[in-house]
Amino acid sequence: MNISILGGGSWGTALAIHLARNNHKVKVWEFVAEQAQKMQEERICPLLPQEKLSENIFVSSKMEEVLPGSEVIFVAVPSDKVESSLSNAAPFIGEQPIVICSKGFGSDLRLLSDVAREKVKGEIYCLYGPTHAEEICKGVFSGIVLAGTGKYRLKLRKLLRSENLKVELSNDVIGVQVGAALKNLLAVFTGVIDGAGLGENGGLGDNTKAYIMTKGLDEIKQVGVAWGAKKPTFYGLAGLGDVIVTCTSIHSRNHYVGEQVGKGRKLDEVLTEMKMVAEGIIMLRNVPLLQEKLKLKLPIMSGLYQIMVEGKSVREVLNTIFVN
Repeated sequence: MNISILGGGSWGTALAIHLARNNHKVKVWEFVAEQAQKMQEERICPLLPQEKLSENIFVSSKMEEVLPGSEVIFVAVPSDKVESSLSNAAPFIGEQPIVICSKGFGSDLRLLSDVAREKVKGEIYCLYGPTHAEEICKGVFSGIVLAGTGKYRLKLRKLLRSENLKVELSNDVIGVQVGAALKNLLAVFTGVIDGAGLGENGGLGDNTKAYIMTKGLDEIKQVGVAWGAKKPTFYGLAGLGDVIVTCTSIHSRNHYVGEQVGKGRKLDEVLTEMKMVAEGIIMLRNVPLLQEKLKLKLPIMSGLYQIMVEGKSVREVLNTIFVN
């Protein structure tokens, strides 16, 4: 099958490597022309330098070289670039299915599936789960969720799954998107806790992180249900599974940002030196709007906002949000 991927970052490249390994022909659109040329010529993605790109993978910064003739399009650009990327891609897209892999919300806290439906004609699916790019490209055993209700769902599962990647089907498009967008906040928070570490009065440790992950997942579920999602989704791979991996993995860039801030560094300084996007920080700035939009109290998420944006101390916030 001929497959196109919008986004030549770590996740887009990992998907390309996986799909090429499944004997599909893959074309990747990378926004930065210099990086696209380097990837095409040197057969290496700078964000996954240990992985060689097979000859089944073509990389270009020109959409007209990537999109025409594709039978399915995966969208793996940062969440705040989905709308603009699909707007630019629309003239080259027909009615082939679109699979959203970006984790976050669109402008005005819209679901990315709704953003996509405004730009393209084909069926919309979402692909989320505990799947770090660094492990998918190496063929590490993993599981992921493909959400959607269209006629292509079985065909898409077939092209994605392999001996080492199990693909579950879901019809809860809302739930998997909410889980994917908000779990990054918990990763930032657990990173802050690791950065702050043990100190006076017992400090912060694994028990603290377990509290944050458990209570935070409950808040994610509240948001999802208020949006129209199904509760069981948040206890599956695209909910609990994604929370576990992004809060505990050495590959989590969101955890890294939180850890650095927990050690006392300024958020802007940390973000400036990063090569990859920490989606949790994009989402973090929308927490007040999220609470207002859904009329919910979200103490874990708003507490993280106070730490990262307003500069409050971790201990001060924890003492406040954990009051019964």
